[in-house]
Amino acid sequence: MSLTVRHGDFIFVKNKTMIQEILTDIEMDVKYKIYTEQKNLIAVKNLKELLNQIDHEVEVVPLEDKEKLSGLLVSLKGRALSDDEFRMVERIAKS
Repeated sequence: MSLTVRHGDFIFVKNKTMIQEILTDIEMDVKYKIYTEQKNLIAVKNLKELLNQIDHEVEVVPLEDKEKLSGLLVSLKGRALSDDEFRMVERIAKS
């Protein structure tokens, strides 16, 4: 089975296999985006948990300074931030 698409003076015919390949490419792209966004959600959750440990009445959180903010979060976490967490810190500092 094929699909005929008229575009201007040209007629393009896409067979079922070609359409399946395009859909597979789209599917892989969507899955990658979901995977990336899931990792971002985990990073956000982790940072929220770390920030909830801070006594905001005593501690000043350096939101505009990514180095100081990441240092504070590393101190709270007890180890280095993941790449995803650090990217979130960069987004916070830019906001």
